[in-house]
Amino acid sequence: MSSHHPEAQSHRRFAARPVSLLPTEELAHRALSSRLMRTAVGLARWCGPVTPVDVDGLPDLADVRVAIEKFGLWPRALCRDREQREIWTEQLDSVSQAEEFLATWHTAQHLGMIECETGQARPAPELERWLGSTGRILRWWTLAFHLCVDRALRGTAGLEPHTALGRLYESPNGARIPLRLVTQEVLPARETHYLPSRCPAWSTVLLTRALVQLADAGAVSMGWHDPWHDPWSDTSGAHGHRPGPAWVQLTDLGRFGIRQILLAEEQSAPLTEEFIRLDADEFLDALADFSPDGQLVALTAWLDARAPQQALREIVAASSGAGLALRRWNATMALGSISSRIEPDLYTLLRSADPTVSSLASVVLLASRMLSDAERARLTAEFGHWTAIDMFAAATCLGETGLKSFLVSEAAEGIDRFLLGDITRLWQPEHPDTREVLRVLGRHHPDPSIAARARAAEAHAPPRPQP
Repeated sequence: MSSHHPEAQSHRRFAARPVSLLPTEELAHRALSSRLMRTAVGLARWCGPVTPVDVDGLPDLADVRVAIEKFGLWPRALCRDREQREIWTEQLDSVSQAEEFLATWHTAQHLGMIECETGQARPAPELERWLGSTGRILRWWTLAFHLCVDRALRGTAGLEPHTALGRLYESPNGARIPLRLVTQEVLPARETHYLPSRCPAWSTVLLTRALVQLADAGAVSMGWHDPWHDPWSDTSGAHGHRPGPAWVQLTDLGRFGIRQILLAEEQSAPLTEEFIRLDADEFLDALADFSPDGQLVALTAWLDARAPQQALREIVAASSGAGLALRRWNATMALGSISSRIEPDLYTLLRSADPTVSSLASVVLLASRMLSDAERARLTAEFGHWTAIDMFAAATCLGETGLKSFLVSEAAEGIDRFLLGDITRLWQPEHPDTREVLRVLGRHHPDPSIAARARAAEAHAPPRPQP
């Protein structure tokens, strides 16, 4: 019997795992050091004391050329080619062609760093004082990051921002995610645009362009296999041979920014110091919504705050009894990570009068790989039917789509036949979810013969014991 936990293959909503943040003073320092904010502040100071602007609030072309040269706002592909930069700057016919300048200028205006009225732009009178305020800097950066996310992910890469942000946020702190995995996992989940599957290299190019913009904001860092590779050059196209970035990593500032977006949307975004104080029932229920990486972070944080025996007592108390199958499967995942430190206690729980407790202990032991073949066979024979019922009952909590996905998954392989191989065993003792599991299997199992056996077992269930 597989010891894997049931997992729906349907799209998982973005549920924020617990995170730790740097002190606000350090975050503000990093925000001001980002290329986006540094250039926005520079443009605000540059336009003083006044700079003439048109009806759209834009300087004339000559002034824009000066700003581009001063702040390095050329197209990225030209950043290391001085001759081509000069040619491009001289050939500018309109401010609208200076995309890097426009993005930064509009950001500075949106943040209130630049004021435009009566045909003139000037630095906000309070700009220098505001630059001394940690709170003001972080509010500025959060607004700028939100604009950057929409422009980069939705505009450049054609992605729903939460798809990519969720993948980055759920990863463990410091994790370097291979870009090929981001391309494989995030791009297929896109909802608003279509990228031809025959051009995966072009998909990666677009995603890389978006991530470079997030890197300008200080939200991510990127790494290349080739240390001499020019990160600003994306001229390789779909069929070029330039190496792309090898990995992307969410920074501490990026983690702060995504959390601010979540809070603004009234989504739960717990801090680690708050999460570790959750009672065991809330902790276990929260695990169901996290990604695998998020679950790993949450498990580690909550369990590290408790002695192994204390964690075992709290988890068992919160997950035993009827109607808690999904919570028990989350409990087995939690206890499995500390099984070597609670092995004697698990053997003690095998003798519990509560079958949900003894079954829970057996699952943790079976998944631990600490058992001999004889012990594994004994526990499977004694507790296997309860474990199977618990697994199917947990899968039913994932909804009809999740259940159907589980029934055809590798994790469910062989469990259904094991469960229905000895009908008499199902009722000795009876699991509180046995009748519902048989009903669901009889209705939804893709194998007609197994579905028929489940319906027959349900039809011949013994009378319910009188209270």
